[in-house]
Amino acid sequence: MASYSFSSSYGGDHSDHASFQLTRHAAIRVQQRGVQREVLDCLLTYGHHEPDHKGCNVVTFDSRAIEDLSRFESRSIHTKASHARKLYAVIDSDGVVITTGHRFRRVPRDLSLSSLRPGRSSSHQML
Repeated sequence: MASYSFSSSYGGDHSDHASFQLTRHAAIRVQQRGVQREVLDCLLTYGHHEPDHKGCNVVTFDSRAIEDLSRFESRSIHTKASHARKLYAVIDSDGVVITTGHRFRRVPRDLSLSSLRPGRSSSHQML
Protein backbone atom coordinates (compact mmCIF):
# COMPACT_ATOMS: atom_id res chain seq x y z
CA MET A 1 0.00 0.00 0.00
CA ALA A 2 1.51 3.29 -1.06
CA SER A 3 1.07 6.12 1.35
CA TYR A 4 1.59 9.83 1.08
CA SER A 5 2.51 12.07 3.94
CA PHE A 6 2.19 15.70 4.61
CA SER A 7 3.47 17.72 7.46
CA SER A 8 2.54 21.11 8.63
CA SER A 9 3.48 23.42 11.41
CA TYR A 10 1.46 26.34 12.58
CA GLY A 11 1.87 28.61 15.53
CA GLY A 12 0.70 27.35 18.89
CA ASP A 13 1.82 24.88 21.48
CA HIS A 14 -0.47 22.03 20.50
CA SER A 15 0.65 21.36 16.94
CA ASP A 16 4.30 22.31 16.67
CA HIS A 17 4.89 19.72 13.99
CA ALA A 18 2.25 17.25 12.89
CA SER A 19 2.79 14.66 10.20
CA PHE A 20 0.06 12.37 8.90
CA GLN A 21 0.16 9.57 6.35
CA LEU A 22 -2.46 9.36 3.59
CA THR A 23 -3.20 6.39 1.38
CA ARG A 24 -3.26 7.00 -2.37
CA HIS A 25 -7.05 6.80 -2.20
CA ALA A 26 -7.16 9.45 0.55
CA ALA A 27 -4.83 11.76 -1.37
CA ILE A 28 -7.14 11.55 -4.39
CA ARG A 29 -10.25 12.17 -2.24
CA VAL A 30 -8.63 15.17 -0.54
CA GLN A 31 -8.03 16.70 -3.95
CA GLN A 32 -11.42 15.73 -5.44
CA ARG A 33 -13.42 16.99 -2.46
CA GLY A 34 -11.55 20.25 -2.05
CA VAL A 35 -10.29 19.50 1.44
CA GLN A 36 -7.62 21.96 2.47
CA ARG A 37 -4.59 20.25 3.98
CA GLU A 38 -4.40 22.66 6.93
CA VAL A 39 -8.04 21.94 7.80
CA LEU A 40 -7.44 18.19 7.52
CA ASP A 41 -4.40 18.57 9.75
CA CYS A 42 -6.52 20.39 12.36
CA LEU A 43 -9.22 17.72 12.09
CA LEU A 44 -6.71 14.96 12.77
CA THR A 45 -5.04 16.91 15.58
CA TYR A 46 -8.09 18.23 17.44
CA GLY A 47 -11.02 16.15 16.14
CA HIS A 48 -13.21 13.66 18.00
CA HIS A 49 -12.15 10.06 17.33
CA GLU A 50 -15.04 7.59 17.27
CA PRO A 51 -14.49 3.87 16.55
CA ASP A 52 -16.41 2.53 13.58
CA HIS A 53 -16.41 -1.02 15.04
CA LYS A 54 -14.61 -2.29 11.94
CA GLY A 55 -11.06 -1.56 13.11
CA CYS A 56 -10.89 2.08 12.08
CA ASN A 57 -11.76 5.44 13.63
CA VAL A 58 -13.92 8.20 12.20
CA VAL A 59 -12.62 11.65 13.10
CA THR A 60 -15.07 14.56 13.15
CA PHE A 61 -15.16 18.12 14.41
CA ASP A 62 -17.25 18.58 17.52
CA SER A 63 -17.74 21.60 19.76
CA ARG A 64 -14.77 20.75 21.94
CA ALA A 65 -12.50 20.31 18.92
CA ILE A 66 -13.46 23.71 17.52
CA GLU A 67 -12.96 25.28 20.96
CA ASP A 68 -9.48 23.73 21.35
CA LEU A 69 -8.60 24.73 17.84
CA SER A 70 -9.55 28.36 18.55
CA ARG A 71 -7.18 28.43 21.53
CA PHE A 72 -4.13 27.02 19.76
CA GLU A 73 -4.44 28.00 16.10
CA SER A 74 -4.63 31.27 14.22
CA ARG A 75 -7.93 33.00 13.55
CA SER A 76 -7.80 32.21 9.82
CA ILE A 77 -7.32 28.47 10.50
CA HIS A 78 -10.16 28.57 13.04
CA THR A 79 -12.45 30.22 10.48
CA LYS A 80 -11.60 27.64 7.81
CA ALA A 81 -12.19 24.77 10.23
CA SER A 82 -15.49 26.27 11.41
CA HIS A 83 -16.70 26.37 7.82
CA ALA A 84 -15.67 22.72 7.38
CA ARG A 85 -17.48 21.32 10.44
CA LYS A 86 -18.98 18.50 8.35
CA LEU A 87 -15.59 17.22 7.29
CA TYR A 88 -14.65 13.71 8.40
CA ALA A 89 -11.69 11.40 8.01
CA VAL A 90 -11.42 7.65 8.39
CA ILE A 91 -8.12 6.49 9.86
CA ASP A 92 -6.85 2.97 10.45
CA SER A 93 -5.31 1.61 13.65
CA ASP A 94 -1.86 2.85 12.58
CA GLY A 95 -3.10 6.43 12.12
CA VAL A 96 -3.01 6.35 8.32
CA VAL A 97 -5.83 8.34 6.68
CA ILE A 98 -7.92 6.03 4.49
CA THR A 99 -10.43 8.54 3.14
CA THR A 100 -11.99 11.92 3.78
CA GLY A 101 -15.29 13.52 2.91
CA HIS A 102 -18.12 15.78 3.96
CA ARG A 103 -21.01 14.36 5.98
CA PHE A 104 -24.52 14.73 4.60
CA ARG A 105 -26.16 12.69 7.37
CA ARG A 106 -25.71 12.46 11.12
CA VAL A 107 -22.97 10.19 12.39
CA PRO A 108 -24.67 7.22 14.06
CA ARG A 109 -23.39 6.95 17.63
CA ASP A 110 -24.93 3.60 18.67
CA LEU A 111 -23.28 0.97 16.53
CA SER A 112 -23.57 -1.82 19.05
CA LEU A 113 -24.66 -5.15 17.68
CA SER A 114 -27.61 -5.26 20.09
CA SER A 115 -29.28 -2.43 18.20
CA LEU A 116 -29.15 -4.51 14.99
CA ARG A 117 -30.99 -7.55 16.35
CA PRO A 118 -34.30 -8.42 14.66
CA GLY A 119 -37.33 -7.04 16.40
CA ARG A 120 -35.49 -4.02 17.78
CA SER A 121 -36.66 -0.72 16.42
CA SER A 122 -34.95 2.60 16.78
CA SER A 123 -38.08 4.16 18.31
CA HIS A 124 -38.86 3.73 21.97
CA GLN A 125 -41.84 1.56 22.75
CA MET A 126 -44.21 2.50 25.56
CA LEU A 127 -45.33 -0.31 27.88
